[in-house]
Formats: sequence, C-alpha cells, structure tokens
Amino acid sequence: MSKFTLTRRAAVAGGVVAAGLARPAIAQQRAVKFTLPWLAEGNYIYLIGGKQKGIFAKHGIDIDISRGFGSLAAGQAIASGQFEFGTMITTPIILLVAKGLPLVSLATMDYDAGMGVGVLGDSPITSPAMLAGKKIGDVPTSAEFPFFPAFAKKAGFSTDGVQFVNTDNKVLERILAEKQVDAMTGIASSSLPIFISKNIPVRWMLYSSAGLPSYGTGLTTTQATLAKERALCEAMTQAACECLAYSLNEPEEATSLFLKAMPELALNPGSKEFLRIGMGLHDYVVAKPEAKQHGLGYSDTETLGRMVDLVMQYVASPEMKRPPVETWYQPDFGGKVTLSPAQWSAVDGRVAEFGKLLA
Repeated sequence: MSKFTLTRRAAVAGGVVAAGLARPAIAQQRAVKFTLPWLAEGNYIYLIGGKQKGIFAKHGIDIDISRGFGSLAAGQAIASGQFEFGTMITTPIILLVAKGLPLVSLATMDYDAGMGVGVLGDSPITSPAMLAGKKIGDVPTSAEFPFFPAFAKKAGFSTDGVQFVNTDNKVLERILAEKQVDAMTGIASSSLPIFISKNIPVRWMLYSSAGLPSYGTGLTTTQATLAKERALCEAMTQAACECLAYSLNEPEEATSLFLKAMPELALNPGSKEFLRIGMGLHDYVVAKPEAKQHGLGYSDTETLGRMVDLVMQYVASPEMKRPPVETWYQPDFGGKVTLSPAQWSAVDGRVAEFGKLLA
C-alpha cells in the first residue's frame, strides 16, 4: 500500500502533529523511502502536494516521505541505507562527502539556503557591519552557524567583540522576539514564517548578499544507487522537478493537497498563513537565473566549487580531503523541466513580497 508518512512528529506553528494518509497502491510502482531534512513545512509543499497530485506515481514511484532531523542526519540516514533518496542543504552534502560518505547530488531544488542573520524590524542594526560587538543568538549545530566568520569577513567587521548566545532551536526565535539578543543566526525558511505568522516585523541579512554562495537543498542519493539504478535516479529527478513546476504554477492547489495529506494541520487556524509564508520564501529562492535560464534542478558547477572552498575552509577538519564537484554532483538529470516566461513572471509577482524580507 502506498502511504504518505511523517514519522514521529511533524509540527507547524503551534505544535500541530501530522499523521500519515494511506492511498491505494498502483501496479508496477517502485517503492522508495525518502527523507526531508526537517519538518514538512511550506518549503516542501511542492514534494508533498506533488505526490498527492500523482506526479511520482506517473513516473512509477511509490514514494514514502518522512520528516528529517537536520541535513547532516538526513545525509547520514541516506548513506546508511535507511532512505534511498532525500533532500538536504548542499553544504552538509559537501561536508559529509569530505568525511567519506558516498553521497551524490542529483539536482539543486532551490538556490539559496537562506543562511543569514535576523534582526527585529525596529532594530537599529541596518547593515551587517553593525553586528560588530552585538549579542547574537545561535544554535551551534545549525547549518549556517559555522559560516558566520566568513560572512563577517565579507561584510567587513570583526567577530572578536560578538557575544554568541548558544541556545536550543525551540527557543531561538523567542529570545530575539523578547529582545534578549540583538540578532540571531538561522535559516530564513524556518525562522521567518514563525515571526511573520505572529505579526512580528523582522529583517533578514542573507549570507549570500555578502557574496557567500549557499545553494539550498539538493536531491540526494548514494553513489551505489546511482550506479545500480540510474533510470530510477533520473525518474526521481524528473518527478521532483515536475512537482516543483506544478507547485510554482498552482500554489493554492498544491497547498490544498498538502493539507489533505495532513488534515491535522488544517485544524490550526494559523497553519495556512504559516505554510503560505514558507512556500513563498522557498519559491523566491527557486526563481533565480539558474532555473529560469537552464531549467529546474540545474546547478552551476562553478558555484558548487566555491561552496566546496567555503566548507573546506570553515567547517572541514584537517584530515578531510577536498571533494571535487564531479565526484559528488551528477549533472545529467536536472534542467529538463522548464517554465515559460509568462509563468516565471507570475511566480515573480507572487513572491515579490518575500524578497523584501531578504536583504
């Protein structure tokens, strides 16, 4: 039986729990276990709504999607065989490959991980350089935290006087809202919906705005799966990109299908706005030149190479070896699903409000 499951807990604003939804099996379907890097929120409407639309089934795939517990954990679970595919932020893919895990990225699904620094709307901090000497909340294990020194260097300020306040990810946004800290580091798609859905004005300074490349999630599998089941990898990439195109063109329908898959979320009066914000932020970082000019899933190898340099300089330990892009990125499958200029124009108009939040 085909099923949609978010194993354990899947929470949106207010701590709503998502359960599974059973669907009839389709003959000749290839069962695939798939992990998200985190909770099923607005940035993954395209995968879940697309599954409910039947896009994976059309490609012969019976996909079972589970929530994740961070990109590093997702990558380790894929490498160990717990899942055959998943999505995870690209920098952790690079780090795990440098550690020796046999992962490979099949496509880039969005073009900015949203790594950055958030400040309240009324904060006197109006530029990255003004973070010097400030108190900044952080989660040390989060993907963006190790790259803060690189961001500071690019932005032209020293981290010597910065006071980092290490905290749990469950309270990070709260301590900023309560002004216990001057700023926070985080991932925009996770943190901004929390603030905005609660009508708390906030501004976000992306690391990428300072010149640090930070592609978002990559569709990931293992080298062994690519070697043994190349046709499946191609079908997964095509299906994921078609799901993304569907969601970009039909956001309301995709959201409706997402909520049908997890009806408990619809019981929370704030969930639809929370999902709309998360989806809008995600779609904003999809609608970039890479996708518009080359097709969904395309990755610029020069940008990936610059990301490898950053990982090796700021995150990797001395014993790790620099992984050449061609050893962990498969360029053959992405870029085959495109939107028309008119469709991209409609997407740009819909997500313009979210671009204003990302400096």
